[in-house]
Amino acid sequence: MLKFPHLALGLAVAMLAGTADAQHRIAPKLQNTGAVPPANHQGQWWTHPLGCEYSRAGLPGESVWYIIVNTDRKGCPRQIVVKSLSGVY
Repeated sequence: MLKFPHLALGLAVAMLAGTADAQHRIAPKLQNTGAVPPANHQGQWWTHPLGCEYSRAGLPGESVWYIIVNTDRKGCPRQIVVKSLSGVY
């Protein structure tokens, strides 16, 4: 029998409370917010209208934007693919 049933119950509640957010971070759903950097944007960083910040990456000729983790907010996609030549994104 459990010696500390309150502890077990507290742990179960804590695990269930964080499930939705944890699921979003482990396997996020790609959301189409319609917001993308302008085609003529030349900078390394771009700020989404929701306040998330992105850094440009990708192979030469490609434009892929990855979210800067500590600016992540609900509703912002983890990556934005503007142009992909390799199809790996």
